[in-house]
Amino acid sequence: MRPSQRRRARAVVRPLALALLATCVAVGVAPPSAPASASDPARDRSCGWVLEPSADRENILFPDLATRYLGAAVPVPPGGSIELTGEFPQARYMSLQTYSLGLQTASNLRDDQIEPDPGSTNPFRIGADRTAPNRRYTVRVVAGNAPASGRPPNTLYNNSTDGSKLGIALAYRIYLPDRGTGPFGGVAAPAITLVLADGTRIPFPTCPDPLPELMPVTDLLAGLGLDLPLPPLGLLAPRSPNFQRYVNVAQTYLTDVTENEYTSSTLTPLVASVTSTLPAGLGENVDNKYVYAYLTQEYGKVVLLRGRMPTTPRTFAGQPVTTGGQQLRYWSMCTANRTTQTYGCVNDEDVQVDADGSFTIAISTAANRPANATAACGISWLPWGIDPKGIAYMRNMLPRADFTHAVQSATYGTERQVLADYYPRGTYYPTPKAFEQAVGCHPSAG
Repeated sequence: MRPSQRRRARAVVRPLALALLATCVAVGVAPPSAPASASDPARDRSCGWVLEPSADRENILFPDLATRYLGAAVPVPPGGSIELTGEFPQARYMSLQTYSLGLQTASNLRDDQIEPDPGSTNPFRIGADRTAPNRRYTVRVVAGNAPASGRPPNTLYNNSTDGSKLGIALAYRIYLPDRGTGPFGGVAAPAITLVLADGTRIPFPTCPDPLPELMPVTDLLAGLGLDLPLPPLGLLAPRSPNFQRYVNVAQTYLTDVTENEYTSSTLTPLVASVTSTLPAGLGENVDNKYVYAYLTQEYGKVVLLRGRMPTTPRTFAGQPVTTGGQQLRYWSMCTANRTTQTYGCVNDEDVQVDADGSFTIAISTAANRPANATAACGISWLPWGIDPKGIAYMRNMLPRADFTHAVQSATYGTERQVLADYYPRGTYYPTPKAFEQAVGCHPSAG
């Protein structure tokens, strides 16, 4: 790089880092050398992480309650790179993913794909020690499109052929931290450093979490249940919950209008045929696929969902060795509203499973929770929230190659057939008492 190019690069990058530092100082942030919180080391983190859509913070984009998300928008210096350094968390899963400005996936690195630093262990690889003390990694983000093959290790891309994009949308995810390790799995969030073409390194300063704990707000919304007027029967959703694969945000919101007792079999497939040609987006995790269903209180105050539970690893209790061979890496069922806030979730470690290996979930407002929707009776419970039209959605993560009943194998219209016993089948009950009488109490198998 010529001296003039270096000067231009610094003119672009250094003001950004300084501006972030000034912002941190203006809100009373500690300087970069300030230690992280002892109870949660990720609460003090690189100022580049400007968004936290998790349920106890911004609560947007349908977050799973057992996960942690951070988002950054950082420019790749011309001819340089972004360097991310961190430690593998004690958790079921972690990943780093880049997005286009339209929130379509640019590139992705999940946990077991990341090479550890020399002398460190990647605890996510099969047979690895999940308690290994040395667990550091280094990942680079560079300008350009990811190659179809031969991608260098530990490298992410910003989908810009000339490096001219202002910034890059970057997401850091952790799923199901081990018990007692805090929401970030006992480690700090990755540090962000800008590396100029001449090798100059500009670390982003450290900032504390700018938002207070907002989980009480999420819990309040989840617990509310308003007796709002309902439209004529059948206008909000079909009589039987219809779980369909998520494709993109356009299809989801157009389906919101057409998915009802009268047009689900006519207009909804027509909408799907048009919107399925549009790119996926909304910042989804490339390692997950989802099915979702609209629910309505028109048919009853309580919904029962039942389906077969796939096998998944056990990690929450701090198991010492990473195991493989399970049908999925992670499974969860959540409830949410149509403005993308999540109300509640159950995951594969805490959902109630019957003796026949099926999950049993009741969904209702807190006021209408059936008396038997308890662990003692083998029935998990999820909150409905405020809106009489709700959403339930199910995650499937990283299915085993020969597990053909995962959401990943389904397309629109084939979900029931492909998922087979693993498809969530729903039944409405008019009152909690009717649910209690019909379902009974059957202790969970685990």
